[in-house]
Amino acid sequence: MSTSLRQAQLLPEPAEGSLRRAGGARLAVVPADFLLSLHLHLFERFADNSQDLLYRAGFDQGLQDMTRLVGELGEKFGRGTFDLWQADAKFILGTGRESLQQAGWGRCEFDCGALTRGVTLVTLENSPIAAALGRAEHPICHFLAGLFAGVMSFYERAERHATELECRSCGAGACRFLIAAGGEVDAAEGWRQQGVPAAEILRRLR
Repeated sequence: MSTSLRQAQLLPEPAEGSLRRAGGARLAVVPADFLLSLHLHLFERFADNSQDLLYRAGFDQGLQDMTRLVGELGEKFGRGTFDLWQADAKFILGTGRESLQQAGWGRCEFDCGALTRGVTLVTLENSPIAAALGRAEHPICHFLAGLFAGVMSFYERAERHATELECRSCGAGACRFLIAAGGEVDAAEGWRQQGVPAAEILRRLR
């Protein structure tokens, strides 16, 4: 096994042509061209609805990832005693962050300081979607926005929405996502479309 795979705790199984996490979940490795072709095909087939399809796919993936994480942590700490919602937020989201990085979605940081008011900020470095699609006029990581919304909806046991305030494809140093209740996210997205900087959007939501 290569050093990089050991560090990521990924287990290659050449006989099956598969790659698995240490917990057994199967992963697929795809080239950047696949992500580009997928986005282009969805846009050609569904136009503006493609963004919603990508977001919903990401949301479902986030829920599945958290369901799998609960199972893995239950095996580690005891199914009869482990309670996800009694655990420290930094521990759970930190573990989820490592899981997302293993899956190839880049390195993300959850800002837990805003959790008490139902707002979470996620900073994502090395978005594979931004890298594959290249330069754009508007944020393009719709799948990842949905993914983070799914993760936080599961963790907070309440429906959460997400919008990408900044994107590497638009020249930002990293992608930044706001996860909150629908009304706050709608307001944030409206301000973003008006050209309001991310820092000012966050100030208005405080």
